[in-house]
Amino acid sequence: MRFVCALLLVGVLGAIPGAASAQVTLTDWMGRTADFEERSVNSGGVKVVYYTAGEGPLVIFVHSIFGPWFDFRHQLVAMSERYRVVSMSTRGTDKSDKPEGVEHYATARISDDINAIIDQLGVERATLVGQDSGGLHAWHFAMTHPEKTERLISLGSIHPAGLIRELIDNPAQQQASAFQRGMQENPEAAAQLKGFLQSGRPTPGDTPEVAEMRKEAYARLDVQSIVGFYKANWPYSPVTEDTVGFGFKLGDFPPVQAPTLLIYGKNSGPFKNPTLNDMWEWVEGELTIHVLPGVGHGPHTEAPEIVTPRILDWLDAGQ
Repeated sequence: MRFVCALLLVGVLGAIPGAASAQVTLTDWMGRTADFEERSVNSGGVKVVYYTAGEGPLVIFVHSIFGPWFDFRHQLVAMSERYRVVSMSTRGTDKSDKPEGVEHYATARISDDINAIIDQLGVERATLVGQDSGGLHAWHFAMTHPEKTERLISLGSIHPAGLIRELIDNPAQQQASAFQRGMQENPEAAAQLKGFLQSGRPTPGDTPEVAEMRKEAYARLDVQSIVGFYKANWPYSPVTEDTVGFGFKLGDFPPVQAPTLLIYGKNSGPFKNPTLNDMWEWVEGELTIHVLPGVGHGPHTEAPEIVTPRILDWLDAGQ
């Protein structure tokens, strides 16, 4: 009788939206570990998988175009001691659904997914942390969902208006965006990208365990989702003040009202330094900018010993 009841209980738990189905252990740069539960949410018919640990105020991490959810491991492990951290696998990647059609990868749809996670977890607001494309998604969410954005942290990413402005007449930024233009214009882009990702080239800083996780994540990745991201969001060339990027023209972006922290590597390749100029024009909340010399596009993995404490200190100062 107890055995039957146990089976029934497992069946009920398995039917609960967001119920944990697996556990992943992550290790940070100091050797500390934390266990993360795999969960999912239905966002307009699309299953979005995320990983969560800890208790406290909600912090949601949004990964880059190539960096799976666990690339935030150095921040996730440390912050799970004081926060409820969530790291999502954006639609099209890893175990999340991969809907067909460019329209499914507009940054507004990823904002919908973030919103669905917040609602499922039963809280009113969350702090958003994003890097690369994830940073652009986080900026978009903060602009379009101010009532649900506690704070915004952008790592190695910039406000999309700064990108559009520099693409108009900055040759260095135009050259830096050649890959993105290729994703929009080259019909063979998806096949070429798939070959590159599955080439087995090591990622700096990966342990053997993380390298295996990355290999498995890339095997599940739908490269069309990457092409879809650039076709749906990245401003098309030639860029003018009337070009729409990430849902808005240059002068139409809603201001970010939440306190905002930007941590940027001065040696960034995709986003040249001038993209940071005049960022305060688009942020009404308190704005803090840290530029790290000698660091590139991924400060969260390149300098976790600097980035992680800085995030925690900034969050502490705002409480």
